[in-house]
Amino acid sequence: MNIQNSQLSEEITEFENDSKWFYRNIELLRKRNLSGKFVAVNNKEVIASGESFDIVVEEVERRGKNPAYVVIEYVYPEGTIVLF
Repeated sequence: MNIQNSQLSEEITEFENDSKWFYRNIELLRKRNLSGKFVAVNNKEVIASGESFDIVVEEVERRGKNPAYVVIEYVYPEGTIVLF
């Protein structure tokens, strides 16, 4: 595996771990008053939050991160049912 593939594999693994962390810690995020907000998670840490997706993306970029490699999810208030 070359260096680029290795780095991409590592970034994908980190993204997956951050996504799992988000869903495992949704109650903690709600307790931190993040219900109804978008949050960006990087290295199992909330690095940005806001009521608008665009605002969170801008903050992620200001921190020097590429939003494509950062988990950005919406924290639905407790009891919310989402139908797809």
